[in-house]
Amino acid sequence: MNALEQKQIEQISCDQLDRIVQTLATSMVERDALQEILDVMVNAVLVVSRDARIVRVNQAASDLLGHARQRLTGMTVDQILADGTFWSQSCMMEVAHQGAIRNQETWMLDVSGRKIPVLISVSALRAQDGTPDGYVCAAMDISEHLRLREALSSSIASFQAIVEKSMDGILVLGEENRVAYLNHSAIVLLGRDESEMLGLPFGFPMVSGDVTEVDVIRKSGEVGVAEMRAVETQWHGEASLLVALRDVTENVRLREQLRQLSMEDELTGLNNRRGFFLLAEQEIRMTERSEARLVLFFVDLDGMKPINDQLGHKFGDQALVETATVMRRAFRKSDILARLGGDEFVALAFQPGGDSPVTSILTRLDSEIARINARLDRRFQLSLSIGFVEVPKQEALPLEELIREADAAMYHNKMEKKRSAQGLSTTFLGNEMP
Repeated sequence: MNALEQKQIEQISCDQLDRIVQTLATSMVERDALQEILDVMVNAVLVVSRDARIVRVNQAASDLLGHARQRLTGMTVDQILADGTFWSQSCMMEVAHQGAIRNQETWMLDVSGRKIPVLISVSALRAQDGTPDGYVCAAMDISEHLRLREALSSSIASFQAIVEKSMDGILVLGEENRVAYLNHSAIVLLGRDESEMLGLPFGFPMVSGDVTEVDVIRKSGEVGVAEMRAVETQWHGEASLLVALRDVTENVRLREQLRQLSMEDELTGLNNRRGFFLLAEQEIRMTERSEARLVLFFVDLDGMKPINDQLGHKFGDQALVETATVMRRAFRKSDILARLGGDEFVALAFQPGGDSPVTSILTRLDSEIARINARLDRRFQLSLSIGFVEVPKQEALPLEELIREADAAMYHNKMEKKRSAQGLSTTFLGNEMP
């Protein structure tokens, strides 16, 4: 590949990566921070563009395939898959089911052309309009699993020699899922002595061929997470289950951290814009055919700029946190609350049975604001302008349009407060509610 071709691939990959990262996380997650999170993961992770070009990999992927990261970036998926039909079939299935491909066995090719058996999962990254904007692939080397199955088919002795050196916890379950064998790694992972496990039911429901995550409560009370896979086998001539456990506690923690960064506002702890759209659109679809009513509120923090300019950004942050606190106390736990950005907040309120939730919510908002402003030594008075619209059932308006309507109602509220010298901290305007 000449220098010009390499430069073109780098430019294409960079542009595509920016779009994918915008879908995968919020603007708070920098590309370098995302790479650090991916590099800690033990499984190979590849970010792939819509045209099947690899645009980002983690260190585990580089180690698995033997390619330098720079070499992998710009390659197509077909160049690292031994099965040429897997990628197209996986993508078509994913799009058809609007979900993900989970735990499919296939083969990857390393730098020397050697086939590596892997368990692969493919999830779509979607743009705001719902169209696929790329893919995230996670692959786990299952060479050891295959060697274990081969060892079991030939000799129990060979099996024990192999599994005692395995870093994965290995158990054999006999009749009624009672533990007939476990290796040293399983003893360490489960935090139980061999004498406490042999002959007793394992305690986890299992289906052969399935891969699932289970909480492991150790004898010390410490809680971990293990990835569990079970396959049918023979043990001393009897039908049994071979169970492999891998400690993924750290992976789960990192995954949860990434999820929170991508859906949670760091300052207030409310949903961010991405989180609100995902949850609100789902809630609207679920209530379309029910008697329940949904009302969208738009909340604007008054005087944010003077607070920042005169008192400093520390007090500006305090005002934003106080607004989030007021909303949590005024709305129900089942309502969806978010900070859209800056000094703008939204809430989607749910009311079963057809009654309007507006009056009681507005009353609680005004009461909570008054309670905060009554505190001694306040440097500023908290004031909110609020607008609201009911989510119509007859016509499916886009969520963006509903937000614009509630924003317009909020603006009228703000102008009315400015015209009224005797206005309360919250004077409410919105669509008329019965």
